[in-house]
Amino acid sequence: MSIQASNPQINATVSASAGSGKTWMLIARIVRLLLEGNEPGGILAMTFTRKAAAEMQQRLAERLYELATVDDDQLNALLNELGVEPDEAHCKQARTLYEFHQYCDFPVHTQTFHSFCQDILARFPLEADVPPGFDLLESSSLLIQQARNALFNEAALDMDAPLAMNLQAFTSACDGLSNMRKSLDSFLGHRSDWWAFTETAKHPCAYATKILQQQLDYDSETDPVKEFFDQHTLEQLKTFASLLAKNPTKTNIKYADEIASCLTEEIFDHILFIRISQCFLTKKNEPLSRKDSKTLRTKLKEDADHFLELVEILPAKILHSFDQLNKQKTFELNRLWYLCGERFVYHYQKLKQELRQLDFTDLEWKTYTLLQHSDNAMWIQYKLDQRIDHFLIDEFQDTNPTQWQLILPLLEEMAASEQQRPRSIFLVGDEKQSIYSFRRAKPELQAQAADWLQKNLNSQAFPLNQSWRSSPAIINTVNAVFQQDEFKVLLPSFSTHETHKISLAGKVELFPLIKQPEKEKADESAAVILRNPLLQPREDKTSIYLQEGKQIAASIRQMLDQHMAVGEGDDARS
Repeated sequence: MSIQASNPQINATVSASAGSGKTWMLIARIVRLLLEGNEPGGILAMTFTRKAAAEMQQRLAERLYELATVDDDQLNALLNELGVEPDEAHCKQARTLYEFHQYCDFPVHTQTFHSFCQDILARFPLEADVPPGFDLLESSSLLIQQARNALFNEAALDMDAPLAMNLQAFTSACDGLSNMRKSLDSFLGHRSDWWAFTETAKHPCAYATKILQQQLDYDSETDPVKEFFDQHTLEQLKTFASLLAKNPTKTNIKYADEIASCLTEEIFDHILFIRISQCFLTKKNEPLSRKDSKTLRTKLKEDADHFLELVEILPAKILHSFDQLNKQKTFELNRLWYLCGERFVYHYQKLKQELRQLDFTDLEWKTYTLLQHSDNAMWIQYKLDQRIDHFLIDEFQDTNPTQWQLILPLLEEMAASEQQRPRSIFLVGDEKQSIYSFRRAKPELQAQAADWLQKNLNSQAFPLNQSWRSSPAIINTVNAVFQQDEFKVLLPSFSTHETHKISLAGKVELFPLIKQPEKEKADESAAVILRNPLLQPREDKTSIYLQEGKQIAASIRQMLDQHMAVGEGDDARS
């Protein structure tokens, strides 16, 4: 382990694999900051869960208590382990840190990102445009339902109004009410992404729709089907059908008759386009095989080359039209999603405002806008800068873009005032362990943050790749997985892991995947039988995740029943 990463004289970014001692390193850095006489209240350590924040505080207290109570020889050894010279001054400081930290007015702050944001907004409610003394909404399911009802009620007031028509069209595009509700919930869950994307736009939906149209390279004024059935293509289809009939196999005659029949129709619509496409494409939308052959040239003679040319041209035109139709469908679906989703968010935010409540997304977004865009941003950054001298962030791989943008001004302020007083920044994480994608976590931000800190604060990067708890079997499996080519693209910074437990036995088992059972098709003719909840239990629909957990638990139970030894040497248990 590179103890140099705990040196508070340098800014450090640490890439730490599982079990490599990243929490030990973070606590060691805090202890060294205290040993050097830094004020505890100027140290802020942030993580992502309350449990992790509480664990950091507990482990810090345990480490300080240990320094205060061990004998002199053990104290010297502990200081050496921390990378600190065990001289008289450090030993004296180490003995007093526990009591000092317990009773000081401003101890080391260990917070979650959300509690950090909550503290800032509570200090600057007017500047952040939030209700003073706001409450934190931790469970939003009831409020989401109320917002959905408010949205539908608004639409029901005028069924000819744009909102009602958009909701109806969106429900149809989503193939039903259930999928529509899921899509709206998804929009609500990613509303900070929407706000970030449209924050400079006067009309967010119009702006987002315009960007989408550019990305799709789609012209909303054209009709792909009408464009396909132009006069030139109709002539090509007619020629192709006649040439196909000159090579009169059973299949060719069928397709020639179908094309000829389509060309006699008066209206060239989407249904007719599908009928035509089936004469040229397989069910997988791949061109039907029509190859050059001696028989073909005997039948078609001088027209064979023209026929083969049409075999290439017409399927290509059809596929191009399908591509345009897919773009049209994507464009319209997303346009409706923007319009309905934004109104859904409006009702949700309005309900919270009436209740003087903020949720976790609000905490992040309001803090971001306060520090980045408010009229008082510079003054607020200065006030916060006076409180934070040393900034430590754990589990950085779970940071989302909004969180990174809200801490960036603090880092910029730290970089600007680097020479005025001792300051430091410490980030630790492991991109492989990112588990909060449902909260918009972007593990690639860790590499971006490390690059920014190296350029602006001259930080140093430290890898922690040697596990203190895993057997060689586990480590070898991890290496084998992440050294594959597909993972090298996703995780180019991966370096080979090792373990201190070189003699620890172990094995890796590959469990079979749990698959969801196929739903039985309901018999529409069968009578509907309602369940009596007092006599009949609810049908057990066990999720695949629970089944996987039970599978793992059963394996552990088997090990325990067989009294399988776990550990090595004196640490072995049976």
